[in-house]
Amino acid sequence: MEDRWVGVADRVWVRRCRELDLSLGLVVGDDRCLVIDTGVDTDHGRAFAAAVRELTPLPWQIAYTHDHYDHWFGTAAFGECAVWAVGDASAYVGSGEVQRERMAVQYRREGRERAAERLGRSRLVPPNRTVAEAVELDLGGRTALLRPAGPAHTDNDLAVEVPDAGVLFAGDLFEHGAPPQYDDAFPQHWARSAAHLLRRSPATVVPGHGEPGDHRWALGQARDLAEVARLCGEVAAGRLRPEEAAANGPFDAATMRTALERTATQ
Repeated sequence: MEDRWVGVADRVWVRRCRELDLSLGLVVGDDRCLVIDTGVDTDHGRAFAAAVRELTPLPWQIAYTHDHYDHWFGTAAFGECAVWAVGDASAYVGSGEVQRERMAVQYRREGRERAAERLGRSRLVPPNRTVAEAVELDLGGRTALLRPAGPAHTDNDLAVEVPDAGVLFAGDLFEHGAPPQYDDAFPQHWARSAAHLLRRSPATVVPGHGEPGDHRWALGQARDLAEVARLCGEVAAGRLRPEEAAANGPFDAATMRTALERTATQ
């Protein structure tokens, strides 16, 4: 699959990416635009920035949905601008350097030397605007609502709502075509956060990976997240064995085991 634009509403696009099946976002107002996540490295970010410029010449701001490398290592390609996130700059840089080292090792193990090199030379751009509570971002003629949504998939999740378009950019709070990733997650909180975001019934929900889905699809995944939380709670209370929960969850056994391990640490 080549990277491509998918229009989901008036002046709202999703950039579907071959790398990691990423879904990046663009919301355009009359005066400025909002870029949602920037890709896996500076080269990827450069290609994304050029694609944005094919659609609009307006000045941009950026929102990070969370601090996993594939969502923000491309930002240097966008130059100086406002970058919004829940996590602060020092947390992003510290986490980013750890992820850079870990992923470079993984890429080289997989024989992807060029990917490791691209990651290594990507300059990290931490956020310079902190979202501690909901922020209404005026794009000119429309508003993008930046809403803290964690702890859930991580401890710094951010959702972006476009109320006039009925679109929710949910980052990795939702996944389409793959199970959700619990490695840094808070399973109990995640289920509640997902349900809360859907209370406003967005017509389109854009996951961090995979194709955009409708409200009905998102409700189904929210129910699955709630079932994971329930099973994790049963194990934590000693009413269910971990192997039983892993075998009977809505996701594969490996995903369930990770969720159970994360619950045990909390």
